[in-house]
Parts: sequence; structure tokens; C-alpha cells
Amino acid sequence: MNVVYYSSDFFSEMCGVAIESLCESNTDADNITVYVVEDHISDVNKSRLREITDKFNRELIFIKMPTQEEVYPGVKMNLGRTYARMALGEILPESVDRVLSLDSDTLIMDSISEMYNTQFSDNEYVAGVYDCVGRAIQDKVLHGPKDLKYCNAGMYLIDLKKWRELNVGKQLLDLVLKNADGKHIMYFLEQDLMNMAFYGHLKLLHPRYNMLTSIYLFDYRDVMKMKKPVSYYTEQQIAEAKEKPAIVHATTCFYVKKRMWVENSDHPYFSFYNDYRSRTPWKNDPMVKDSRKKSKKIYAQFWHCMPKKCAIWLASLTINYVRPFYAWATTKASITTVAEQSAT
Repeated sequence: MNVVYYSSDFFSEMCGVAIESLCESNTDADNITVYVVEDHISDVNKSRLREITDKFNRELIFIKMPTQEEVYPGVKMNLGRTYARMALGEILPESVDRVLSLDSDTLIMDSISEMYNTQFSDNEYVAGVYDCVGRAIQDKVLHGPKDLKYCNAGMYLIDLKKWRELNVGKQLLDLVLKNADGKHIMYFLEQDLMNMAFYGHLKLLHPRYNMLTSIYLFDYRDVMKMKKPVSYYTEQQIAEAKEKPAIVHATTCFYVKKRMWVENSDHPYFSFYNDYRSRTPWKNDPMVKDSRKKSKKIYAQFWHCMPKKCAIWLASLTINYVRPFYAWATTKASITTVAEQSAT
């Protein structure tokens, strides 16, 4: 089993807790090789990460995040950090023909061996879990096909052999360049870009393999009301995922004041995080302090100054009307680049 994470030095604790959860929950796997595409992780934190994998007799390989010039020679446009996820075929060793790509803000709660061995059809090379994207975003921002299966990029199972054969990394770069001239739709996350490239090649997985914060936190009907998704899972499937999640993903959510790893967090996964953290080399370190600007703290508190039903109504308005208009307006005005938008 090959698993790749991406981490800076700041996120090394979160990455370590994620790796701890992977190893604890998958003792049934014969072999696990963990790759960490690292952006200047200190020697101290690398040693701590290795301590975790050594404890479980698993292999850990650090791959220095290459510069943009090394991955895409001659491309002058700033691609931010998006190229790391888009260039897995170039970053990982040629011997890796299948990999599970995970964000460092994920926790693995159950065995993923069965999912990792998912069979792909001839046309498929990537598997993921639906994100809850509404018609307004899909039509007015992505301008994608009506039957686009939009997945969250924090968890992808990838057939790297096919990925390389089809030169998917180059396809993704072509999409970046095509949509960065102000004349086409501007994608403001690599997730959007990847979903467009994966159209017709993606296999859907059960939602238990990427349980997003908002889906875990809100009632199914409230989620449908807020996001008005084009396509999504049944209420029964979501109930099953909540009952027995395999991978939880601490995505941002307007109704959660603090991230999962922040001291005294109100995040629904905070207790999970603390439990795994208590068995890592960071267990005796102080937890991350809430260092956000005052304006962001006020915004987070704002949603709790009204009845929850009102917050859901206002969120629905924002998601389905304000956000699509903002994306359209910034595209037309060429306010930000793909890289700048992806970094926020």
C-alpha cells in the first residue's frame, strides 16, 4: 500500500497524527510505504515522523517538493503549490503504480485495504468521493459537463501507471494555462481543475472514505438545502458513513470556529485528533494556538449569533448566489491568479 501526504514544517504535527491514524487502523496491511512530499520540514520533525512509522514497522520516504521549474521547465506563470498534487506522476518513483493521495488534515478510522484494492475499469484511473457541489457553482463557475462527478481532492486513489501513460500531469497544466488568460473560466482551486481533467475517468467510492466536516456536522436534509448538489449520495449512504467512517477529513466549515488541531477546538473531529495525537511524539507539546486575525474570529462567531436554521438559510444564499457571482466577477476582472486563489 502506497500513501502520499503533503506537508510543510508547520503542518508536520498534523501530518504525523494522520500517519499515526493510518498505521493504527491498518495493521492488517502487509506493507505500507508512506511518502511525504515535504516543503522544508525540519530534521527534528522528520525524526518524529519516522518514529511513528518505525513503531509500526512501516517505510517512510521523504520527497523534497521540487521547484516549479523542475517539474514544468519553461513555464513562467506562478502555479503556487498546486503543482505538487497535479504532478504526482513526476514526483513519485516510477516503481509506484498505485497510490492513495491524502491531505494532512485527514484521519483514518478504519481499515482501507479493501478500498485501496478497488478495481478500475479500462477508462478509469482515479477514484474519489463526491463533494457536495451545487448546480450554481457547476454551471456558472466550472462550466463543466452536466454529468460531471465532482470529487473532493483531499482523498484520491490513483492508478499512476495509467496516469503516466495518459500524461495527466500535462493535461492538468494545459488546463491551468488555458484558463489563466482571463478569457476563459478561472478555476480557483486545483480541485476544480482536477475534476475537469478527470471527467469520464473517475470511479465513485462510498462516502465513508472521505467524510467531510459539513456532511458529518449537519443533518442530511440541511446539507441538501444548503448546497443543492447536482448529484450526491443517498441519505442511507451518508448515515452509513457517519456510523462507521473510514477516513474523516477536517475541511473548513462556516459553522466550526477552529480547525481540528487548534487548542480548545469546537471541531467535531477534535476528540479523534487528540486521541491519535496522544500516541505521537507531539503528545507533550502545547497544542496550536488560535492565531487568526480578529476579523476572522468575529466572522466565525457571527454564524452562532443566530438560530441554526437562519445560519443554514444564509449559508445557502451565500453558497448558491454570492459565491458564484464573486467567482464570475473576479474572473472577468482578472483580480487574482489561479495560484493566488489556490493559496487562500
